[in-house]
Amino acid sequence: MKKEYVYKAIARLDMINVKNGLIKKLNSFAVIAILVGNALAMLLNYLFRMRGEAGGMYFLYGLCGAVLCVLYIYLHEFTHAVAILLVKRTVPEIRFGKLVASCGAPMTVFSKAQYFFVASFPFFLYCAALIPLCIFIPAVFFPLPFMPLCYNVFGSLGDMYMIGRMMIVPRRCVIVDNGTEVAAYAPISALK
Repeated sequence: MKKEYVYKAIARLDMINVKNGLIKKLNSFAVIAILVGNALAMLLNYLFRMRGEAGGMYFLYGLCGAVLCVLYIYLHEFTHAVAILLVKRTVPEIRFGKLVASCGAPMTVFSKAQYFFVASFPFFLYCAALIPLCIFIPAVFFPLPFMPLCYNVFGSLGDMYMIGRMMIVPRRCVIVDNGTEVAAYAPISALK
């Protein structure tokens, strides 16, 4: 017979209503890092890999890469939803707000391992898919995979922060992810 427990909330992280403005700081850093990273990488790619080829199409592919970054926001949250479906067979809620996009399953309980998988799935999936493309495609097409990759890395800072906070809770804790708010609950007693 499986034991049932009474749980007590021991950790809660609300990314939107944080008094110190964490989401604004993370978003500001991410936007600056994405812009600087993309500009620097595209310049270095042009100077060292294209060796004087005409830059007109390269500029056009850069604009297409920027459009892919906008589409990536939706793809990222959809990928979290797929991970939740894989792990829990629960239909998640996807929301898009002013400062943040989120995907969560408010009435679903995750183990720490399940939460780690769901929260990090888009980051690892798109890094695994886009890094080889950046390396092996012709240099003129470099902006198409690199710009969304850069957005993936820096746009996942909120996910990584939440993962880090939830991975330090005790091993037997369970996690409830509401999208922008995550809570960890520890078992305090067994029900008879």
